Amino acid sequence: MKKTSSSDTQGRDRWILSYADFITLLFAFFVALYSLSLKNAGDEVRLKESLDGVFDAVQKSVKPINIGEPVVGEPKEIEVIEATATPDAIPATEEGRSSAIFSILSQLVESQFTGLRATGDIAVSESADWVSLELKSGLLFGQGEYDLTNEAVALLMVVANILKSYPSVILVEGNTDDLPVVSNRLVSNWHLSSLRSASVVDELVYRGVDPKMIAPIGFSSEHPKVRNNNEDARQQNRRVVLRISKRDADNVHDYLFQ
Repeated sequence: MKKTSSSDTQGRDRWILSYADFITLLFAFFVALYSLSLKNAGDEVRLKESLDGVFDAVQKSVKPINIGEPVVGEPKEIEVIEATATPDAIPATEEGRSSAIFSILSQLVESQFTGLRATGDIAVSESADWVSLELKSGLLFGQGEYDLTNEAVALLMVVANILKSYPSVILVEGNTDDLPVVSNRLVSNWHLSSLRSASVVDELVYRGVDPKMIAPIGFSSEHPKVRNNNEDARQQNRRVVLRISKRDADNVHDYLFQ
Protein backbone atom coordinates (compact mmCIF):
# COMPACT_ATOMS: atom_id res chain seq x y z
CA MET A 1 0.00 0.00 0.00
CA LYS A 2 1.43 3.42 -0.97
CA LYS A 3 2.16 5.66 1.98
CA THR A 4 0.81 9.20 1.73
CA SER A 5 3.59 11.75 2.10
CA SER A 6 3.30 14.75 4.42
CA SER A 7 3.51 17.12 1.43
CA ASP A 8 0.49 15.43 -0.17
CA THR A 9 -1.44 15.85 3.08
CA GLN A 10 -0.52 19.52 3.28
CA GLY A 11 -1.52 20.04 -0.33
CA ARG A 12 -4.96 18.60 0.28
CA ASP A 13 -5.46 20.87 3.29
CA ARG A 14 -4.58 24.12 1.52
CA TRP A 15 -8.21 24.60 0.48
CA ILE A 16 -8.79 25.83 4.05
CA LEU A 17 -6.89 29.03 3.26
CA SER A 18 -9.09 29.89 0.29
CA TYR A 19 -12.21 28.98 2.23
CA ALA A 20 -11.20 31.23 5.15
CA ASP A 21 -10.57 34.15 2.80
CA PHE A 22 -13.94 33.56 1.12
CA ILE A 23 -15.76 33.66 4.46
CA THR A 24 -13.97 36.89 5.41
CA LEU A 25 -14.91 38.52 2.10
CA LEU A 26 -18.49 37.33 2.53
CA PHE A 27 -18.51 39.07 5.90
CA ALA A 28 -17.32 42.25 4.17
CA PHE A 29 -20.23 41.95 1.74
CA PHE A 30 -22.72 41.88 4.61
CA VAL A 31 -21.00 44.90 6.16
CA ALA A 32 -21.60 46.71 2.86
CA LEU A 33 -25.28 45.74 2.97
CA TYR A 34 -25.44 47.03 6.52
CA SER A 35 -24.12 50.38 5.28
CA LEU A 36 -27.34 50.91 3.33
CA SER A 37 -29.14 51.46 6.61
CA LEU A 38 -26.68 54.04 7.95
CA LYS A 39 -28.26 57.47 8.22
CA ASN A 40 -26.19 59.57 10.64
CA ALA A 41 -23.37 61.92 9.70
CA GLY A 42 -19.96 60.29 9.92
CA ASP A 43 -21.30 56.78 9.31
CA GLU A 44 -19.45 56.60 6.00
CA VAL A 45 -16.13 56.96 7.85
CA ARG A 46 -17.07 54.22 10.29
CA LEU A 47 -18.06 51.95 7.42
CA LYS A 48 -14.73 52.55 5.68
CA GLU A 49 -12.81 51.73 8.88
CA SER A 50 -14.83 48.53 9.35
CA LEU A 51 -14.23 47.42 5.77
CA ASP A 52 -10.51 48.21 6.02
CA GLY A 53 -10.32 46.01 9.10
CA VAL A 54 -12.23 43.19 7.44
CA PHE A 55 -10.04 43.10 4.32
CA ASP A 56 -6.95 43.35 6.48
CA ALA A 57 -8.14 40.23 8.29
CA VAL A 58 -7.81 38.30 5.03
CA GLN A 59 -4.05 38.64 5.34
CA LYS A 60 -4.09 37.92 9.09
CA SER A 61 -6.30 34.86 8.67
CA VAL A 62 -3.36 32.77 7.47
CA LYS A 63 -1.75 32.98 10.90
CA PRO A 64 -4.04 30.71 12.96
CA ILE A 65 -4.29 27.86 10.46
CA ASN A 66 -1.96 24.91 10.95
CA ILE A 67 -1.72 23.27 7.54
CA GLY A 68 -1.59 19.49 7.61
CA GLU A 69 -2.17 19.10 11.36
CA PRO A 70 -5.20 17.17 12.65
CA VAL A 71 -8.06 19.09 14.20
CA VAL A 72 -8.62 18.10 17.83
CA GLY A 73 -12.22 17.98 19.05
CA GLU A 74 -15.41 19.10 17.37
CA PRO A 75 -15.44 22.52 15.65
CA LYS A 76 -17.33 25.15 17.58
CA GLU A 77 -20.06 27.14 15.90
CA ILE A 78 -19.87 30.91 16.06
CA GLU A 79 -22.52 33.40 15.17
CA VAL A 80 -22.27 35.84 12.27
CA ILE A 81 -20.58 39.03 13.42
CA GLU A 82 -22.07 42.27 12.18
CA ALA A 83 -20.43 45.68 12.15
CA THR A 84 -20.93 47.68 15.32
CA ALA A 85 -20.80 51.45 15.16
CA THR A 86 -18.45 52.99 17.70
CA PRO A 87 -19.29 56.22 19.52
CA ASP A 88 -17.92 59.53 18.24
CA ALA A 89 -16.77 60.90 21.56
CA ILE A 90 -15.57 59.63 24.92
CA PRO A 91 -17.61 60.78 27.94
CA ALA A 92 -15.79 63.45 29.90
CA THR A 93 -15.93 61.79 33.31
CA GLU A 94 -14.22 58.58 34.42
CA GLU A 95 -17.52 57.20 35.75
CA GLY A 96 -19.32 58.03 32.51
CA ARG A 97 -16.62 56.35 30.46
CA SER A 98 -16.70 53.10 32.44
CA SER A 99 -20.48 52.99 32.39
CA ALA A 100 -20.43 53.55 28.64
CA ILE A 101 -17.98 50.66 28.11
CA PHE A 102 -20.14 48.30 30.16
CA SER A 103 -23.29 49.43 28.37
CA ILE A 104 -21.81 49.07 24.88
CA LEU A 105 -20.23 45.68 25.56
CA SER A 106 -23.51 44.46 27.05
CA GLN A 107 -25.43 45.65 23.99
CA LEU A 108 -22.88 43.99 21.72
CA VAL A 109 -23.28 40.64 23.47
CA GLU A 110 -27.07 40.92 23.58
CA SER A 111 -27.48 41.84 19.92
CA GLN A 112 -24.60 40.07 18.15
CA PHE A 113 -23.77 37.06 20.32
CA THR A 114 -27.07 35.96 21.81
CA GLY A 115 -26.40 32.26 21.30
CA LEU A 116 -22.90 32.47 22.75
CA ARG A 117 -24.23 34.34 25.78
CA ALA A 118 -26.90 31.68 26.30
CA THR A 119 -24.28 28.91 26.31
CA GLY A 120 -21.98 30.85 28.63
CA ASP A 121 -19.22 31.23 26.05
CA ILE A 122 -19.23 35.03 26.39
CA ALA A 123 -20.31 37.23 29.29
CA VAL A 124 -20.04 40.83 30.47
CA SER A 125 -19.99 41.82 34.14
CA GLU A 126 -19.18 44.85 36.25
CA SER A 127 -17.66 45.40 39.69
CA ALA A 128 -16.67 48.49 41.65
CA ASP A 129 -13.30 48.74 39.86
CA TRP A 130 -13.58 46.74 36.63
CA VAL A 131 -15.71 45.96 33.60
CA SER A 132 -15.05 42.34 32.60
CA LEU A 133 -15.54 40.59 29.26
CA GLU A 134 -15.17 36.83 29.70
CA LEU A 135 -14.52 34.57 26.72
CA LYS A 136 -14.37 30.79 27.02
CA SER A 137 -11.13 29.33 25.66
CA GLY A 138 -13.03 26.99 23.33
CA LEU A 139 -14.34 30.09 21.55
CA LEU A 140 -10.83 31.38 20.85
CA PHE A 141 -8.45 28.42 20.61
CA GLY A 142 -8.20 24.80 19.58
CA GLN A 143 -7.71 22.24 22.33
CA GLY A 144 -4.32 22.72 23.98
CA GLU A 145 -3.43 25.52 21.51
CA TYR A 146 -2.61 29.19 21.95
CA ASP A 147 -2.96 30.41 18.34
CA LEU A 148 -6.22 32.27 17.74
CA THR A 149 -8.72 30.74 15.35
CA ASN A 150 -10.14 32.72 12.42
CA GLU A 151 -13.42 33.07 14.30
CA ALA A 152 -11.57 34.50 17.30
CA VAL A 153 -9.82 37.08 15.10
CA ALA A 154 -13.19 38.22 13.70
CA LEU A 155 -14.67 38.51 17.20
CA LEU A 156 -11.69 40.44 18.58
CA MET A 157 -11.87 42.86 15.65
CA VAL A 158 -15.30 43.95 16.89
CA VAL A 159 -14.14 44.14 20.52
CA ALA A 160 -11.05 46.17 19.56
CA ASN A 161 -13.18 48.80 17.80
CA ILE A 162 -14.93 49.44 21.11
CA LEU A 163 -11.86 49.34 23.35
CA LYS A 164 -9.81 51.76 21.27
CA SER A 165 -12.69 54.27 21.40
CA TYR A 166 -12.62 54.17 25.21
CA PRO A 167 -8.93 54.04 26.21
CA SER A 168 -8.56 52.44 29.64
CA VAL A 169 -6.12 50.10 31.33
CA ILE A 170 -6.89 46.52 30.21
CA LEU A 171 -5.58 43.36 31.85
CA VAL A 172 -6.06 40.19 29.82
CA GLU A 173 -6.16 37.14 32.09
CA GLY A 174 -5.50 33.63 30.83
CA ASN A 175 -6.92 30.74 32.87
CA THR A 176 -6.75 26.94 32.43
CA ASP A 177 -8.15 23.89 34.19
CA ASP A 178 -6.05 21.69 36.48
CA LEU A 179 -5.26 18.93 33.98
CA PRO A 180 -1.56 18.65 33.06
CA VAL A 181 -0.53 19.96 29.66
CA VAL A 182 0.12 17.24 27.08
CA SER A 183 2.30 18.98 24.50
CA ASN A 184 5.82 18.95 23.12
CA ARG A 185 5.76 22.76 22.94
CA LEU A 186 4.42 23.61 26.40
CA VAL A 187 5.86 22.78 29.80
CA SER A 188 2.90 23.62 32.02
CA ASN A 189 -0.43 25.41 32.32
CA TRP A 190 1.54 28.52 33.26
CA HIS A 191 2.90 28.57 29.73
CA LEU A 192 -0.48 27.85 28.15
CA SER A 193 -2.41 30.48 30.10
CA SER A 194 0.28 33.13 29.54
CA LEU A 195 0.57 32.45 25.81
CA ARG A 196 -3.20 32.51 25.35
CA SER A 197 -3.55 35.87 27.08
CA ALA A 198 -0.58 37.18 25.07
CA SER A 199 -2.21 36.05 21.81
CA VAL A 200 -5.34 38.05 22.64
CA VAL A 201 -3.27 41.10 23.59
CA ASP A 202 -1.26 40.81 20.37
CA GLU A 203 -4.45 40.74 18.28
CA LEU A 204 -6.06 43.69 20.08
CA VAL A 205 -2.90 45.78 19.70
CA TYR A 206 -2.73 44.80 16.03
CA ARG A 207 -6.30 46.12 15.71
CA GLY A 208 -5.49 49.50 17.24
CA VAL A 209 -5.62 49.19 21.04
CA ASP A 210 -2.86 51.27 22.65
CA PRO A 211 -0.04 48.86 23.68
CA LYS A 212 0.81 51.08 26.68
CA MET A 213 -2.68 50.45 28.09
CA ILE A 214 -2.87 46.65 27.91
CA ALA A 215 -0.98 43.69 29.40
CA PRO A 216 -1.35 39.87 29.50
CA ILE A 217 -1.42 37.80 32.70
CA GLY A 218 -1.34 34.00 32.99
CA PHE A 219 -2.93 32.48 36.08
CA SER A 220 -2.57 28.81 35.08
CA SER A 221 -5.23 26.89 37.07
CA GLU A 222 -4.75 28.98 40.21
CA HIS A 223 -7.83 31.19 39.75
CA PRO A 224 -10.74 28.81 39.00
CA LYS A 225 -14.37 29.95 38.88
CA VAL A 226 -15.55 26.59 40.19
CA ARG A 227 -13.89 23.43 41.49
CA ASN A 228 -12.26 21.29 38.80
CA ASN A 229 -14.23 18.17 39.73
CA ASN A 230 -15.72 17.31 36.30
CA GLU A 231 -15.41 18.21 32.62
CA ASP A 232 -18.19 20.80 32.71
CA ALA A 233 -16.46 22.59 35.58
CA ARG A 234 -13.10 22.45 33.79
CA GLN A 235 -14.69 23.96 30.69
CA GLN A 236 -15.94 26.89 32.78
CA ASN A 237 -12.45 27.44 34.17
CA ARG A 238 -10.75 27.47 30.76
CA ARG A 239 -11.27 31.13 29.87
CA VAL A 240 -9.74 34.48 28.93
CA VAL A 241 -11.02 37.55 30.77
CA LEU A 242 -10.54 41.14 29.58
CA ARG A 243 -10.64 43.37 32.66
CA ILE A 244 -11.15 47.04 31.80
CA SER A 245 -10.30 49.41 34.61
CA LYS A 246 -12.61 52.17 35.78
CA ARG A 247 -9.70 54.17 37.19
CA ASP A 248 -7.85 56.74 35.11
CA ALA A 249 -4.23 56.02 34.18
CA ASP A 250 -1.70 57.03 31.54
CA ASN A 251 -0.36 53.51 31.08
CA VAL A 252 -0.67 50.03 32.55
CA HIS A 253 2.75 50.08 34.23
CA ASP A 254 2.02 53.19 36.29
CA TYR A 255 -1.45 51.83 37.04
CA LEU A 256 0.00 48.67 38.56
CA PHE A 257 3.17 49.91 40.24
CA GLN A 258 2.75 53.56 41.20
